Amino acid sequence: MFGNIIRTFRVNNGLSQTMFVDLVQTSSSHFRNLDVVTLSRWERGVTTPHFKRQNELLNLIGANIFDVHQVGQSKKHVEEITKKLNKSGYLNTNQFCNAQVVTINSNNSNLINGLSELIDVIFDYEENLIFHALEEAGLSRQAIITKIVNQYGGDLILVTVNGQLISHLLSSDNMLASDFLELGDISKKEQAHQIISFNCTYFPAFLNTMSKEVYKYLQSLNPDRKIYLFIDNKKMFDLFFSLGFEYRTITRCGQSMKLMYSDANKIKSNRLWVSLISSYKGDGYE
Repeated sequence: MFGNIIRTFRVNNGLSQTMFVDLVQTSSSHFRNLDVVTLSRWERGVTTPHFKRQNELLNLIGANIFDVHQVGQSKKHVEEITKKLNKSGYLNTNQFCNAQVVTINSNNSNLINGLSELIDVIFDYEENLIFHALEEAGLSRQAIITKIVNQYGGDLILVTVNGQLISHLLSSDNMLASDFLELGDISKKEQAHQIISFNCTYFPAFLNTMSKEVYKYLQSLNPDRKIYLFIDNKKMFDLFFSLGFEYRTITRCGQSMKLMYSDANKIKSNRLWVSLISSYKGDGYE
């Protein structure tokens, strides 16, 4: 697959192998040592570069790496994530086919008042420092979600089966954490992508929530923007640590949680992340 894409791009643009090598060397210092012999071996499938190097070159020629890495190839890499999330065993694939996915944003925030029971589940389960700060400001739980959605560009994704919440994701712009936690390293100028709250108990729901959100983050026109994730759940912490996220502990009024973070280059270089996002796109969730 990789070799065919490179060769097709080169031929369609009327480039000899020498011309292609010169172009790539000029475009990126990471390929300064690339030569015609190596390129020829890649194109013929004799050898394949490291996964990170593949994706760097695919990005250079404008190929969507999540289309290149086919779902059939990627699914074998997600077994570890599936096992971590599907430990309860009380849901099966047939039940998940009946799952309901609801996305709340500023266009339909009026629906929040009808979701009080699900919102209570999120608040009761999490020790979220941002939620606590907003509650101390005198806001109800529904008012907090409404504020995040309407004033901070938030999206709330809820996945339920027979009314039971199996996954949720709440995102916002970076102003929310800056306003209520005073995190100096998430500056208001940085426009970081923030996931304020996340939990998941069943793997297919991960595709509907986190894989979708990370794919949206990667489509940003700002390649230097980071993604931040606020976590207080050990299982979720272990999961994202295994997916290459770094972290630090943040505290407020004697309470603490983990601030996990990564960037586009690290995610695109992580085979498991590419597999998860390819599965989301390939299964038609977009």
